Amino acid sequence: MAATYRDFLWFNDEEFAGWRANGHVVSLIRDATADGVLDALSAYSRRPHGVGLEGFGKRSTEFELLGLAPMMSQAVQTVGVADIGGGWVLLIQHNSEYLGVTDDLYKSVIDNHEIVSHFSNVNANSRFVWWRDGRQQISFEPMFPSRDLDRARSITTTGSSSVFDLMSEVGGFELEETDEPRDEFFHIEASFALAERRTGIAVTKELIESAEFTVALVPTTTEPQAPYAHEMPPRVPLLGERATWSEVHQLYRSAGESTVHATMVLSEDQGGSEERLEVEFWYSPFEGVRQADDDGLLSVSDSSGRLWHRGPYAPSTWPDQLVAIHRRWDQLTSFRLVIDPTGLGTVTEVGGRRAWEFVFPPYIFGPVAVAFDANTGIPLRAESSGRTEELRNVILNESFSENLFIVPD
Repeated sequence: MAATYRDFLWFNDEEFAGWRANGHVVSLIRDATADGVLDALSAYSRRPHGVGLEGFGKRSTEFELLGLAPMMSQAVQTVGVADIGGGWVLLIQHNSEYLGVTDDLYKSVIDNHEIVSHFSNVNANSRFVWWRDGRQQISFEPMFPSRDLDRARSITTTGSSSVFDLMSEVGGFELEETDEPRDEFFHIEASFALAERRTGIAVTKELIESAEFTVALVPTTTEPQAPYAHEMPPRVPLLGERATWSEVHQLYRSAGESTVHATMVLSEDQGGSEERLEVEFWYSPFEGVRQADDDGLLSVSDSSGRLWHRGPYAPSTWPDQLVAIHRRWDQLTSFRLVIDPTGLGTVTEVGGRRAWEFVFPPYIFGPVAVAFDANTGIPLRAESSGRTEELRNVILNESFSENLFIVPD
């Protein structure tokens, strides 16, 4: 049977509540590949295997946590693209982004492909757009389509049907102006149905849940600082005779998605006597932190911020605050700019590993000297007045069990 808006009432299901409330883009691109679309958009920081809307959302959040894509940025947008068969590509966005319905930002794709897109945002703005042969065939606001119906009546689609005919058949659009208040709105569901009628491709709930998206960043401004500000460079060891803070910072950022399994040794001056603590820890930038000592499990925190510890006091070891040391300064200023980017590091050694050390301005304990591993960029040591944090036996990118960061009841 031909699709109607009722086939897409699943968009009201709880699992899609955030997508609906915060803004969605759905774009169908004919005779394309996911890689080809990303190439056309000059996309970078590509992350494969974002399965379904949930995986896409997780990857998007990871970009934000890494500082690659600040929320509501005007310089970069996050997209998810997936090959869905028959030469079609599905592109999605959320959080009120709009690249997929914008002529100038999408031009490199529009010029070479037929595209049907629809969007809504957090402010209840909406748009349905169809491009073919590099030209916009129709663009209208689904919530108030009566403003654009003349064009809809004049543009034909398959056979002799006009866009207006298809809009009438799928239902859900308010095609007549009225002063009566509305208490139901089905224009988003109607847009899904109209896109299917135009393309023959059903964007079903099952497809949205199972499509394997490549999630990437797309630059949307020509500001010269934008590419550098969001760059995730490859991990290149800095083993020469000199290294600037700019170089070490990029190496540090390149390890930003690594899991870390290591031993942390904390030494603190306790009024003339030194206290030494040693813990084994497992750190994932997106899942949480787990610590254990000689007496067993010490603490577990998860991605939602929940924390369990053995007590009676919270641990004084903070491995996540050493591995992700930028968080100590990011609230005040960009970590990249905390010290002179051209400043040279001092060669040192931590646990037999070559490192570059820099002295940073005061945080909590006064100036902090931080030594970054010359091979990976991971902070190996942070020294401040009366406190030294050091990593040993470092293993990066180990596969962790999904149960590792479950917070005990």
